[in-house]
Amino acid sequence: MISSFSTRSLTAPLRRLRWIFAVGFAVLGDWLFYGHCLGMSLALFLVALAAVVPVTNAVRLRGRELVAAGALLTVGILPLMESSGLLSVVFAAVGLALFAVVLTGSLAQGWAQTLSAARRLLLAGPLRLAFDLTAEFRQRIGGPVGIPVQFLLGWAVPVSLAGVFAALFASANPLIDGWLDAISWSALLAEVSVGRLLLWLALMAATWPFLAIRLPRNAVRPDPRPGGPNPEDSVRPVVGQAFDAATIRRCLVMFNLLFAVQSILDALYLWGGIALPRGMTYAAYAHRGAYPLIVTALLAAAFVLITMGPGGPGERSATIRGLVYLWIAQTVLLVVSAILRLDLYVATYSLTLVRTAAFVWMGLVAVGLILIVARIALRCSNAWLIGANGLTLATVLYACAFCNFGAFISVYNLAHSREITGTGGPFDVQYAMSFGPQAIPAIDRYLAGPTGPLDRRVASWRSSSAAQHAAAMTAWRAWTFRDWRLQRYLAQHQATPVDAPPVFNEPGIR
Repeated sequence: MISSFSTRSLTAPLRRLRWIFAVGFAVLGDWLFYGHCLGMSLALFLVALAAVVPVTNAVRLRGRELVAAGALLTVGILPLMESSGLLSVVFAAVGLALFAVVLTGSLAQGWAQTLSAARRLLLAGPLRLAFDLTAEFRQRIGGPVGIPVQFLLGWAVPVSLAGVFAALFASANPLIDGWLDAISWSALLAEVSVGRLLLWLALMAATWPFLAIRLPRNAVRPDPRPGGPNPEDSVRPVVGQAFDAATIRRCLVMFNLLFAVQSILDALYLWGGIALPRGMTYAAYAHRGAYPLIVTALLAAAFVLITMGPGGPGERSATIRGLVYLWIAQTVLLVVSAILRLDLYVATYSLTLVRTAAFVWMGLVAVGLILIVARIALRCSNAWLIGANGLTLATVLYACAFCNFGAFISVYNLAHSREITGTGGPFDVQYAMSFGPQAIPAIDRYLAGPTGPLDRRVASWRSSSAAQHAAAMTAWRAWTFRDWRLQRYLAQHQATPVDAPPVFNEPGIR
């Protein structure tokens, strides 16, 4: 493993190689990113950076680390090939960080230390450029940095003299004078804008921690001895004073009764279809309770975590464990009711990106509650619970990185709109158009309906969006699989359709 970094402990060629690659990646990033949209360009940049990591860090490649690191990098970059959204960029960066720390040997200390090292590499790593550059200056001039006068003079003198000689040669040689006159100095200076300089600086800061990886020499591990310190032990005295067994039992009995009332009301009005009081609609009933019920479920989960710690009074009592299981079951039912409430609201007011995220969030809360039951039943630690929830969250977000939510929401709203079903609300075409070209398949189906041909504004938007997408696809740097699938759809549907097949059978919508 690579230990703590010091410029003096490195050979001069390796130090020089790192700085050359740092400047080289700034130039490569300028060519790939400046003035262009992200896409395949970012994937190529990250793969190139990953290929250089073993070289600049003098890593001795081993089979196990190489296979694990390569798999993590591949998994991280795959979402970026599908789409260049925020989630895809985050997963690609995490995949590269895990690749780097695994390749340099942190996997031997366990996955917890590997993830911690990757987190430090991403969050604190970019700040190291200034410190390491200062250390490099200090070593170059052989003393405190201050203002590196010697270093500046060491370059200013030869550059100035070279300029003088170039001017003399230009006055004496017409060929050299013609070459210098042919250079458009004003155009070169115009290309070097403040934004471009900031991009170069950001690229160097982002790539430098991967070129000069610094990991702690010794990882901090939990004490494996049975009597060793446990972080949860410091919490137990406080919990024991505030929540003894009797207090926890009373709380759970009251909570179960309150939750039972809410569950019965939801069963009657949401599941049973009983008419609501006069003046209240199902949409209003659903919208009012969807999000507060999720907050209630989170508070319930927090109470269980605090009072049911390993070895605490709550965990030792069979009665309390039974009440907890009953309460969590009611809480899961509460989450299901919240999902149903949101579904009723969506049926009336259509689906949006925020409401889609709410569905995903509610599902995660339900899984988290089930994991709490597993922690209590299996007598696992809170660290296990945090890890299990983190893995669940990462899996769901990873799947979301491949989802074309704009196209899905547009198709869903159209399929459940008045224009298609004859009931419900009208299709919000303005909201669909806000998703950009990915909504074109749904817009085509809308234009093929009875009211679509009358909406010339939407038809004009469709034509201009298709043309813009076709023009954007000529730039290979921004290429993604999602945009390629849409391009294939547009090639098959070049004109605004008159008749269209059922909306869910359209190619390119998925």
